[in-house]
Amino acid sequence: MHRKLHVPDMDNPTVPQLSPQAASMLQRAPLLAIGTLDEQGRPWTTVWGGAAGFSQPLGRSIVGVRTPVATRFDPVVEHLVGKEVNGEVVREEGVGRLVGGLSIDLETRKRVKLQGRMVAGALGERKVGEEDAGGFKDQSEIQLVFKVDQSLGMYMPFESGMMQHKMLICSGNCPKYLNKKQIVPAPMSPTLLSDTTPLPPGAVLLLAKADLFFLSTSHDMHDMDTNHRGGAPGFVRLLSNTPDSTVLVYPEYSGNRLYQSLGNMLVNPLAGLCFPDFETGDCLYLTGRVEVLIGVDAASILPRSNLAVKLTVTAARYVVSVLPFRGKEGEASPYNPAVRHLTSEHAPRHAAARTLETAKLLQQTQLTPTISRFRFALSNPATYTAGQYVTLDFAEHLDVGYSHMRDDDPRSLNDDYVRTFTVSSPPGLPPRPSARLADDEFEITIRRVGTVTGFLFKHGLTTSRSGSTLEVDVKGFDGTFEVRQEDSKEEIGFFAAGVGITPLMPCLGELVMDKLHLLWSLRKEDLGLALDVLERHPQLTARMKLFLTGTSSGDGEQEKRQIDRLREHGVDVQERRSQRKDLEHLGDVKRWYVCMGTQQRLLVSELLSGKEVLHEDFNF
Repeated sequence: MHRKLHVPDMDNPTVPQLSPQAASMLQRAPLLAIGTLDEQGRPWTTVWGGAAGFSQPLGRSIVGVRTPVATRFDPVVEHLVGKEVNGEVVREEGVGRLVGGLSIDLETRKRVKLQGRMVAGALGERKVGEEDAGGFKDQSEIQLVFKVDQSLGMYMPFESGMMQHKMLICSGNCPKYLNKKQIVPAPMSPTLLSDTTPLPPGAVLLLAKADLFFLSTSHDMHDMDTNHRGGAPGFVRLLSNTPDSTVLVYPEYSGNRLYQSLGNMLVNPLAGLCFPDFETGDCLYLTGRVEVLIGVDAASILPRSNLAVKLTVTAARYVVSVLPFRGKEGEASPYNPAVRHLTSEHAPRHAAARTLETAKLLQQTQLTPTISRFRFALSNPATYTAGQYVTLDFAEHLDVGYSHMRDDDPRSLNDDYVRTFTVSSPPGLPPRPSARLADDEFEITIRRVGTVTGFLFKHGLTTSRSGSTLEVDVKGFDGTFEVRQEDSKEEIGFFAAGVGITPLMPCLGELVMDKLHLLWSLRKEDLGLALDVLERHPQLTARMKLFLTGTSSGDGEQEKRQIDRLREHGVDVQERRSQRKDLEHLGDVKRWYVCMGTQQRLLVSELLSGKEVLHEDFNF
């Protein structure tokens, strides 16, 4: 993996024993993920626990585990000690069965990796009070003893400051994508719902909301690795789920670059995964063949990914109420990237092709404290249509290379610095009366919301009359969100929030104004944007209803003057949120264009129930 990804050689922090740190962690962690191989050499993974103390170091790198488990449905229990609840000790002869482990505390993001061999194990009845007798069908208690041959420990959380940040780098294990959860014991009532593919609806829903799973891989029969993968809910995507093929894929985010799991996958392309549902206690167990995707191969399935893993499921079990614990949701990791959708689910916002030209920043016009208009000139004139977006690549200016942790800007570690922005100027080609710019120029009107836009705002304000020295790569123009009318008599509506007005602006020269109804929700601090739009397009004044939200920007007199100016121009200004009554007199408008954030769009779509609604997100 290091050679494939051009990673320099580095020391391996794994130690050939149970380290003191790992021993201490075992006693305090409420969860232990366990992996082993079945008789066909396939890895399986499970997770046990519920409260600290169920796993203990016994000396000489020996670990003992005692915890409630599902008798017949947990695949790791089955392959370690069988299904018979008779208390009979199963002893391993010779080198012993491979076992991988991950002791983990999600509340503190502390964990250690373990690898070793099973010494002995037994499956006995759960010891419960008389009042609970008879209520533990398909449940038992496993006692497991295994010898640790290797451990990799780190239990300093990344939010604790720079000194511990350095310790993270030295010790190897990566906490970045763990979402905090408080683990508490819970009753079990295991029921097998499916042991085949395709996955049933409940398992598909579990995958769709999962923000964590555990996986095990092996290097033949030499060693085994059990680890976690985490992210935002839904970071694992289901590529197919048919009787012939169940395939899922997930991105490999920037980590410590040890690549222990991925290295095993290259040598032995098999993996076992388990997806716990911390809310219900359900669990999905999977095993199958894996393919490590690098570069273009990864991006072709999961856009914006340079590294991904595809699992073709060969066996599956979906068991409800199988876990002896639940997890109370806590803080999400600030390092989690946004969910990357499959190309089949969501068309990529930028192509993976090489850059064809550049754009030079000519001017920034600041409209509000956080919104500006930027004018660019292309190195070669390019055609685009009204409503399309331009894809700009800022990696040359912002990508500083690999970093293990970056607490000042966590999400930058998985950022490709490629962004899409709706073009807010009319096309120059073919000639249009509304075109104001040269044929090689275009404008974007954007809000400062993150690393890339922050860089652009900072750089643009330093430009001189002759423009700036900033040039960015252009990957192209794309998109089909064009506001249009079928004929001169058709009435259309446009519902925007904030900078969501931008797709409408380049289309205005082609619309019949008397047939356009514009509803626009805007923060009071962004009144400068409304004034700029009306200065450029005064024909909109009679067609606009403006809803002002939020608190004053601080200068109440200026804000009042701006509102008075809008009303003097004939704009219907309402200092409130939009309501159903605002649409009642627009019942004849059959087609609406909606451009706003996802949550707000869902609310507006309810108001427009029964209408044709075409929407565009501006979430970059």
